[in-house]
Amino acid sequence: MPRIAVRPLLLMMAFSSLALAQGTYAQFDVPGSVTTEGVGINTAGDIVGWYYDANYNWHGFLLSGGAYTTIDYPGATYTYLNGINDVGQIVGFHDYGDGFTYDIQAQTFTNLNDPHGTRTYAYCINNAGMVGGNSTYEGYGYSKGFFFNGSTYANIAPENSLHVNVTGITASGEVVGSILGNVMYRYFKWSTGKYEPLGIPTVGADEGALNGVNPQGTAVVGYYKPSTQVTAGFLYQNEILTTLEYPGAPKSTWAFGINSAGVVVGAFTDANNVTHGYTWTPDAPANHK
Repeated sequence: MPRIAVRPLLLMMAFSSLALAQGTYAQFDVPGSVTTEGVGINTAGDIVGWYYDANYNWHGFLLSGGAYTTIDYPGATYTYLNGINDVGQIVGFHDYGDGFTYDIQAQTFTNLNDPHGTRTYAYCINNAGMVGGNSTYEGYGYSKGFFFNGSTYANIAPENSLHVNVTGITASGEVVGSILGNVMYRYFKWSTGKYEPLGIPTVGADEGALNGVNPQGTAVVGYYKPSTQVTAGFLYQNEILTTLEYPGAPKSTWAFGINSAGVVVGAFTDANNVTHGYTWTPDAPANHK
């Protein structure tokens, strides 16, 4: 098992916040990066994602306690970190579709390879170490989601679906994701072999994605196109759709992950076409006596 190539940056995150009526947005950027995207977040607020450097390479990063650590899979040109749980495990993939888990304390990688597909992309992990993602099938032109319970892989592929992405997993092992192809629904939930459509009222059948679910399974996040030129993040909870648009981001905001406290992590592109990471924290509910 390869050891990690880790470069602790040990710098406080570049941070700015703006309180809005629906919550508080806070920007973050890996120091020295050209672009930063936040993708996964755990209960403690630790964030994983990736950044692009001046040499045109993608690196994974962990933001914990205000300090950044770069995490690169040994020998890889590109490393993408997508999910983090509460027990110090991260999932991601490197280069062109080789999945892995990473143990923060041991600083070791374990490869993930769905035997049903050609390439494996790992997107989410829960505290039990269950992993979700998707696998491509080269030569066949389609992909399927997968669920890994620690020992075996299960295919996630509703009938007549062309491309399936599993992007979120709950504490109990339910997975959520998005579907492209000839199906009756765009977003879905899967548990122990059963599919359930999620009727999220976003615009455009093929112009959005569901990217994450909280551990409780009560809220999901993703992005959609409210108009032709605009991409916005969304939070869907209690049958209410909340649009997430970073203040001053004229065209693009994405929501990728959500933790048990309802804090969302994602990315936005500013007026200069530079991409930054952000968090969105919901307002505390008012106390009514």
